[in-house]
Amino acid sequence: MLNRSKQSCVLLRLTLASILAVSIILGSASGTHDVNYSSSPEEVILTPGLSFAVETYSGISSRLEGLSIREESLLRQSSYNYKVVSGDREIGRITLTCQDLRHGALLFYVESRNLTANNHMCQGRLTLLGPHPTEGKTLVYPDGKRVVGQSTWDYISPTQLISQLPPGIAFLDGEAKSMVFGPVDQFRYMGNGVYQEVNTFPISVGRDPDRSEFSFPLADTREGIIRFWGIIHNKQLVAWEDEALVSSIQRADLNKTRKFWLDGVYDLVPSTYQPTHPLAFWRCPAQHVGRLFLTKTSPFTYAIAVSSMYSAIRTQNRSGYWPTEPQSEWLAEEYGFGPNFYDTRFNTDVAQYLLEAYQEYGDETALNAARRYADFLCRFANQHAYRSKNGGYLVPDYQAATGEHRTHTSLNHLLAEMNFLYYMYLATDEVEYRDTADMMLLAVKDTCDEWIKESGELWYARLPNGDYGYQDYPTLTLNDLRQSQDIITRISGHPDPDLARLISSKEAYNRANGIPLW
Repeated sequence: MLNRSKQSCVLLRLTLASILAVSIILGSASGTHDVNYSSSPEEVILTPGLSFAVETYSGISSRLEGLSIREESLLRQSSYNYKVVSGDREIGRITLTCQDLRHGALLFYVESRNLTANNHMCQGRLTLLGPHPTEGKTLVYPDGKRVVGQSTWDYISPTQLISQLPPGIAFLDGEAKSMVFGPVDQFRYMGNGVYQEVNTFPISVGRDPDRSEFSFPLADTREGIIRFWGIIHNKQLVAWEDEALVSSIQRADLNKTRKFWLDGVYDLVPSTYQPTHPLAFWRCPAQHVGRLFLTKTSPFTYAIAVSSMYSAIRTQNRSGYWPTEPQSEWLAEEYGFGPNFYDTRFNTDVAQYLLEAYQEYGDETALNAARRYADFLCRFANQHAYRSKNGGYLVPDYQAATGEHRTHTSLNHLLAEMNFLYYMYLATDEVEYRDTADMMLLAVKDTCDEWIKESGELWYARLPNGDYGYQDYPTLTLNDLRQSQDIITRISGHPDPDLARLISSKEAYNRANGIPLW
């Protein structure tokens, strides 16, 4: 039997859907999953053979306060909201959210908020019927340090598969099911959209001959937020023989250097942002992981890309952009900015992602969100850009929440904005997008010589006073220039000579100084 004391205390198994259950048929012919009543009032049926429940002890109980369902073209989202009480006193909240992607994969998200109790008094449990997972992998770091891009793969040992998974992400494969369990993280909210990781709990594993149970805490003696997510499929989520795919998943690192959640991917907070902490995370508007995964053919990457697409759509503000919530100390010192500012590069990156997601998946809501941002960007450029000698648009990189915008213009931001508007023009035939992009191109052409240093390196930015300054990125601007040349050649039928000169100068500088070209 599973190792659980049933005599030491009265066990009240309280589920996150005591009257409703999500019944999922993975890989069905229709490709859809239906909401049905569970045969057992104690279990939420996530998939055939996999259920989820909340276990509580010592007088703690939970009360269902609502269920919400949202239909999208690529997924159905069901959210169950519970209040956890001790007697008549509320001690926290728990939410279970399921995203059925209609193509066999199910994402689930479990969150507890301010549930202050011993972590053995309230825990989540996943029960897997049938064959046990037989293989597992996780990500580890050199010397235990969290360095972006430096994680490596490690096998989860057979002993851990039957006792306790290592804290962190776990990719589990078995005969009947493939699963990814994200880390069970506890966070402290620091304000301005920043969450500090304060603990990561291991998942306990117990086994009977015909089932496996995965248990994790939903409470802690310290106030905070506990988050746990996972993906389940009846086919293998990751083809481990696909080196490019595996490398992309490793690069995304949704474990210790990035966190995945319902509202998108969170990155480690830069030290120049406030609030900040070495273990704090913020939701970067750009959603680079979702875009990275767009063209990767696996059930795992598809699930992350689709979920991130919808989270980007939902978090777009009424003006049409995505604010950076933390305060940039550099922008505060240089230009007097506070939190919730507009960053043109991060915003243009996420809008480009939504356009590409529309082209990949055909969901009109993604195109509409990209269009809302394109409209905002055109207005911002028309109203606030500096003008080059022939009237071209040198668009400021940032705008404060107050509306102040007199900042520098970096070449990479300007090129990314121009490229995006050209792509939107090709996708929609909207002339305003091409006209605005043409004005940005005119500004680049008018200032071409001024961007090039004597060494051949490019300046990073044109400053508000018209001077040039700051150190350029090794390859980011160069790749933006190449993309600009490619799309302008597609539209006009020939490459632009000024872009060619900037590309040639940057490439020559990189070669001479041992800097990669890509």
